[in-house]
Amino acid sequence: MGRIYRDSLHGRIPAGIYGKNLAWNASLNSRDRYLDGMSFFPAWHRERGLFTNSFLQAAGHLPDPLQQWQRIYDDAPAHDPLSRLLYLDTKTYLVADILTKVDRMSMATSLEVRVPMLDHRFVEWVTSLPVEWKLRGGTRKHILKKLAERLGVPSPLLHRRKQGFQLPLVEWMRNDVKDQFLRVLLESRTLQRGYFKPEAVRSLVDEHIRGRRNRSGLLWRMLVLELWHRNFMESRAHWTAGHEIPQSFSTEAFSSKPPGSEALARQGREL
Repeated sequence: MGRIYRDSLHGRIPAGIYGKNLAWNASLNSRDRYLDGMSFFPAWHRERGLFTNSFLQAAGHLPDPLQQWQRIYDDAPAHDPLSRLLYLDTKTYLVADILTKVDRMSMATSLEVRVPMLDHRFVEWVTSLPVEWKLRGGTRKHILKKLAERLGVPSPLLHRRKQGFQLPLVEWMRNDVKDQFLRVLLESRTLQRGYFKPEAVRSLVDEHIRGRRNRSGLLWRMLVLELWHRNFMESRAHWTAGHEIPQSFSTEAFSSKPPGSEALARQGREL
């Protein structure tokens, strides 16, 4: 039934109908439902109308990250779905996102951050525990919370709703930095980049600004992609003007020294 909905029904439902994407997600198996929810952009063809045809054709010749994540889950040294998901998180989200952000931001402010609960011996012991000690009755971190209770941590603190370190993107994009946000994302220079269809970008922005739907996460990532393009790709293009431009994005292409670096190095040695 899930495949029938995705292949035959989903595309016929008008865009903006509430529950459309939720139904898509619910039609997937537990592994793919998780991956769909974790993806920055739609992992399947759910909203591929956002991307230009040329970009989709180019991306079609590259390794599929979705398949790579599916393979990690399928090859996990575990038998139950929860342990497989935890293994997948450990191999991907933990090392490539959470720990990376903490390390970079802490070092930027001269802080040394340690993660004692990621000691390999402790992690190996935790992974060997039965599933019911990790998740019981819908309560996550069951054994950790029981230990905290024995140590005297107040119950309201233990069982309150999880509060992450999220940016106030909704308010930023609708109020505080709305003008700056719109100026960059809707600029012709951005819309002609080739990744996204201009009309799709305008539609997403309109939905969010009017309050019809919270598109802050998706729009924020599109904004960061554009700023990255300007700060790194365009600045490199300016530097390579008048030089031999590499034919591909190779390691050598990104290891080139900027002009004048040798002279600066000599000055430093002389000092």
